[in-house]
Amino acid sequence: MKKIILIALIFSSLSVSACDLCGCSNGSSFVGLLPRSGSKFVGLRYRLRSFDSHLNSQMLKTKEDYQTLEVWGRFYPIKNLQVLAFLPYNNNQQTLFYSSTKERNNGLGDATILAHYNVLNTFLDSTNASGIYHHLMIGGGVKLPIGKFEYGYGGEAVNSNFQLGTGSTDFLLSAIHTVRYKKLGLNTEVGGRISTKSNELYKFGNRLSASLITFYTKNFGHLSIMPNIGSTIDYGFKDHKEGVLNSQTGGYTFLGSLGIQAYYKAFTAGFTFQKPLAQNLGGGELKTRPQSSVFLTIGF
Repeated sequence: MKKIILIALIFSSLSVSACDLCGCSNGSSFVGLLPRSGSKFVGLRYRLRSFDSHLNSQMLKTKEDYQTLEVWGRFYPIKNLQVLAFLPYNNNQQTLFYSSTKERNNGLGDATILAHYNVLNTFLDSTNASGIYHHLMIGGGVKLPIGKFEYGYGGEAVNSNFQLGTGSTDFLLSAIHTVRYKKLGLNTEVGGRISTKSNELYKFGNRLSASLITFYTKNFGHLSIMPNIGSTIDYGFKDHKEGVLNSQTGGYTFLGSLGIQAYYKAFTAGFTFQKPLAQNLGGGELKTRPQSSVFLTIGF
């Protein structure tokens, strides 16, 4: 199979920082493994993230579940320019271990638009005799404050990270490099998020991330299977709450991942499971659980 299945990882939005010991569900977009390079598509993706917070308090220890169902797509308005768009619907739930009391919040989240320019692509070079191919894309985007955000003085309203959106216009940067030899490939991605103020009361911290993923393609006629294994590290700077640095925010998470994608004609389906291997969030008061996502797209 001469044409590669190129993949992109924008883990800048795999938000796992803490705020008031809450798992963040309203960060920027999460891309994951993309379907075939060069093809336009639209689809649906479901993501589940869970956290335990207030770990050292018997009364306040909480399990948090963040479910997201989003419409997403990829388009090519001009040659060598890839544009991705995301519109999520969030369903957030917090459950107190002590009393089993539940709190829910659901609705539209923040929309995101990402663009990447193809600056290097040796897959298109018919004179390449080495059998080693490279692809490099550089770009960025913007997250728009579509989701509801109502943070009040003293945190009297819904906790900042439990809300549906961040209330801020944030900017994203990323660089993605893919190298492949025959059916084996390696994808490397680095990225970041620059946050602006949600309002005069709250500002989420900036984020940095990096990821590596190895993939292998196997063909069965019209059906192609791509198992993959990788890791990502995500670092969040501390937030500012009412103009003061919030010490119970920020930190890092190192995750390992296993996934598989299936390609059949215009359809692509995929599943990814991520397990935290090391973490230090919210000063040790927040713990991320295993996470997962599943998607289905159709090319056109």
